[in-house]
Amino acid sequence: MPTQTLPPVPDGVSMYFYMKFAAGNETFGDEWYRFRTMNDMPPCLKHDYPTRDIEFRVPPICKGFQLITIDLQSALDTMPPNERLHLNPARWSRVRRDLSEGWCYTPWMGVEQGKASLTDGRHRIVAMMKFLQLEYAPFAVPLQHVEAVRAQLKTG
Repeated sequence: MPTQTLPPVPDGVSMYFYMKFAAGNETFGDEWYRFRTMNDMPPCLKHDYPTRDIEFRVPPICKGFQLITIDLQSALDTMPPNERLHLNPARWSRVRRDLSEGWCYTPWMGVEQGKASLTDGRHRIVAMMKFLQLEYAPFAVPLQHVEAVRAQLKTG
């Protein structure tokens, strides 16, 4: 377990929520917490992140999709601003565990009403940015959406 002290709890964030995110709990939960900025989010007190070389696995539902390397912030920016850091502590904990073990599922990008849209993977994107300082990662994209996603998002 990492040994670090928590920074001061940001204004407007309860100590209970802050500690729940820092310590982690992988049990099912229907709670969702909204952070204003990534700096308002607590550090991880449960895991170390020994590598930035992550093994990306394609989710079973995305078999046959094309992998495209996408800028994480531009992918997150496809969501409404108030939803980007709206996180579930149980999902957050599982994503951190997977990243600490050196792997995660690729996020999934699609197109809705002609615009690139993050279909699945908000927790993974935020965790990769916060704990691994990654800027780009592979995304699974349905073949019919590849051109639109490439045209609208920063890709690598």
